[in-house]
Amino acid sequence: MTSTGLAATAPAIDHPQQWPVYDTQAVARATDLIRAGRTFDYRHGPEIAEIEQLFSEHLDGRHVLAVNSGTSALLAAYYVLGLGPGDEVLVPSLTFLATASPLFVLGATPVLCDSGSANGNVTVASLAERITSRTRAIAVTHLFGHPCPMAEIAQLARERSLALIEDCSHAHGSTIDGVPVGTFGDLAVFSIGGLKLVSGGMGGVLACRDTRHYDLACLLSSFRQRSNLTVRDPALRRLADVGLGGNLRISPVAAVLASSHMRRLDALVRAKHDNATALVAALCTHPGIEGLGVAAGHTMGGWYDIVLRVDPLRAGFDRDDLVAALKRHGVRAGVPQTAPLHRTSVFTGARPPTWHAYSPATLRRRFTYAPEDLPVSARLHDEWISLPATYFNEPQEDLLGAYRRAAERALSDLAATR
Repeated sequence: MTSTGLAATAPAIDHPQQWPVYDTQAVARATDLIRAGRTFDYRHGPEIAEIEQLFSEHLDGRHVLAVNSGTSALLAAYYVLGLGPGDEVLVPSLTFLATASPLFVLGATPVLCDSGSANGNVTVASLAERITSRTRAIAVTHLFGHPCPMAEIAQLARERSLALIEDCSHAHGSTIDGVPVGTFGDLAVFSIGGLKLVSGGMGGVLACRDTRHYDLACLLSSFRQRSNLTVRDPALRRLADVGLGGNLRISPVAAVLASSHMRRLDALVRAKHDNATALVAALCTHPGIEGLGVAAGHTMGGWYDIVLRVDPLRAGFDRDDLVAALKRHGVRAGVPQTAPLHRTSVFTGARPPTWHAYSPATLRRRFTYAPEDLPVSARLHDEWISLPATYFNEPQEDLLGAYRRAAERALSDLAATR
């Protein structure tokens, strides 16, 4: 069913400044750094130490390293585990590509796992069926801010002697029974760049349970000055003059900006929750449209996307019809950009050059996916609609009201075509 022939496009809704938005104190601190020429830090100055301490306090004292992106943090996480050719890592199909792509650099194998729940997350069942004798680690993504069932997944990892990595890049402030995500695995990664709830423009955070993992990550990201200061193992500190080949440092400017959000995390999470739940409620008045739900004991933090599911049989229209109707009334609706990885080129035939060591038969068996191989992830994404959550990180009564009215008009349009 299409919605052509309906009313002309409504006037555009007045949107506020796109996130990230910074308070005057953060802007002043960043300006002072720029004026002083302190846009880089080879050591471990107060700005870098501040953002690491804020995350460590949030994550029950984990050893925290700030780097230049969430992707770099994931690379460091996989590197410190010693992953390489012949090793397999379980990765969700529904995640941002960076949960898998650093493994290409190391020559390890990302093994994609299907969604096991309505919110798109993996579960013990969807992970366990992909474990082989080569599996060395499990990486989970708290998709859109929905926590994965970490108690069960952590138990699976312990039983199979697998390392566990949490990708929390969508989930700043999400909790399970009051415990923040990022504290259940051996390693956790947060993006603090781009449109994330905590953003310095560009940046990432690696949180480690084990001091050796932290030391190795320091050596990978910062040779010489920083590593001499923060690597704790004397034997590893001897390598500080050359490090381990990387230069993944975060800028002090980015650290200051991200710290300003981190200090307001509780308030940002509350505002995001109030706005997001109101928007979901406004659309769920129509049969066949539903939110993804939040499991008992779980709380949503980052709400990286506000995602709803459209059941075309019950709704009388499909996801694309609803997106088009909302857009006509000024809502910046779309399809979640976090899409199934098994539909991307590298998993449907293309090969990164670091896979040259594998035989063609092995490549075909272990890296190539057909569209039907991970059916739940594909079906969910095809039914999902995404609302622009990054405009709703702070109280936005005017925008919230405009979106509610637009949703009512869009649903009325669609009802008239049934």
